[in-house]
Amino acid sequence: MDLAAIPNPDDVAELDAARRDFPGYQIEVEPRPGRCSFVARRTQPGPGPHTLITSDLTELRAELAAAPAAGERS
Repeated sequence: MDLAAIPNPDDVAELDAARRDFPGYQIEVEPRPGRCSFVARRTQPGPGPHTLITSDLTELRAELAAAPAAGERS
């Protein structure tokens, strides 16, 4: 088993917080060779990205926070 593909405890706590903060997205961890990726998929139609994939949870949160909210026009 490749331990680098398992999120560390800090990432798990941050992942739970991201799921609460961005309820319009399904946020999951996908194992990749030598690392894990965080994947956010929009669950409803609307503005913002449909899918985001990154190995950096901070980057994922920043991109989701910068996305337009439902009902906003860009």
